[in-house]
Amino acid sequence: MKELWKLYITPKANNPKVRNFFIRTLATAFLLPVTFLVVWTGGWWLTVLITICGVLGGWELANLIANHNYRPVKFICSIWSGGLIVAVHFYLNDSGFIITVIPVMLSIPVALLVFIFFDMGFKNESLAHKVIHMSNSLVVNSLIPLIVGGLLSFALFLNNLQGGRDWIYTIVVVVAATDVSSYIFGSLFGKHKLVPKISPSKTWEGGLAGLTFAIVTSVCLYYLFDLPGNLGLLIGFGGLLYFSALVGDLLESTVKRMVGVKDSGSLIPGHGGILDRMDSILISLFAGYLFVLWTID
Repeated sequence: MKELWKLYITPKANNPKVRNFFIRTLATAFLLPVTFLVVWTGGWWLTVLITICGVLGGWELANLIANHNYRPVKFICSIWSGGLIVAVHFYLNDSGFIITVIPVMLSIPVALLVFIFFDMGFKNESLAHKVIHMSNSLVVNSLIPLIVGGLLSFALFLNNLQGGRDWIYTIVVVVAATDVSSYIFGSLFGKHKLVPKISPSKTWEGGLAGLTFAIVTSVCLYYLFDLPGNLGLLIGFGGLLYFSALVGDLLESTVKRMVGVKDSGSLIPGHGGILDRMDSILISLFAGYLFVLWTID
């Protein structure tokens, strides 16, 4: 028995892929119930959770793509990502769009411009270079709160729809099923690289498994939650979530490859940063909301 343990179990336990898989699984087993509980509670609890994710995700994305090393700029990108989510919360609770979302969106470039202008790094540049540098920094950095906070806000828009809580559950579970199945089947059977220059670990075999599980999970949740619409729509919904999750994942992988990092952070054991967990969810929330709004709600 000891020989079998040494021969089979120990090598597998010391295998980095196996160890990483178990760490990822444990982290997911903790995070999913917490997320489900907060979504079930709704209201300010949901807004607080999404805002925290927005602040942390905004900071990580700023660390990756902000073309300005002035630290306050990263704080602005982070805080305004969360601020945009809070503004959407007030808007959906019968406050005017002009007095909630618009001021936050307008204040993002204004705040960035102030800090970028006073950055010591611009002092030795000519006026023309200073204007070009400031314009580029302003555009790129202003996109960060809009990408992170803006896309996460669609969870609140979804929650505001009829049966919105069930739709959020469906998106989270389908994306999680896609991620897990792609990882497992890709690790076990993957031989043909999907996009080797962007994400070498992704394979066609894992992608096919992810698409299959996305559709099957979507159909199962259709019956479990008694979702509106018909079976055909939910099959399409599963396929849409798979491809939107894949696009989000590949976009983040492209950014990380461009800046030469493996993970966006180290906040979540086995997963990396919070942005590494949210990359698939961000576009899926947006795509899922539009799908439900236009075809079902």
